[in-house]
Amino acid sequence: MTDTTTREDAIDRLREIRLEIEELVDEAMDCLREAGGSTERAESYWRAHIICALHNDHHYLGGNMCTLQDTIDELEADDGPEPDDDED
Repeated sequence: MTDTTTREDAIDRLREIRLEIEELVDEAMDCLREAGGSTERAESYWRAHIICALHNDHHYLGGNMCTLQDTIDELEADDGPEPDDDED
């Protein structure tokens, strides 16, 4: 397996993980509703924190300096290690 394939596999898996986390957070909110609990605090606090850590495509105010999506984008943009200027 080449470095490129490994990097592409990692990017694909990170995308899957991001989606899985979002699905699990939605499932947790559904469980809370089904149990008759209030979702206001969950929506305002822990759900917001988790979703904001994943990406900036949300309805919450603010965001994170570095999201999981930012990290995925950086991996996609990185063509590999920078050449060492000290080596000639």
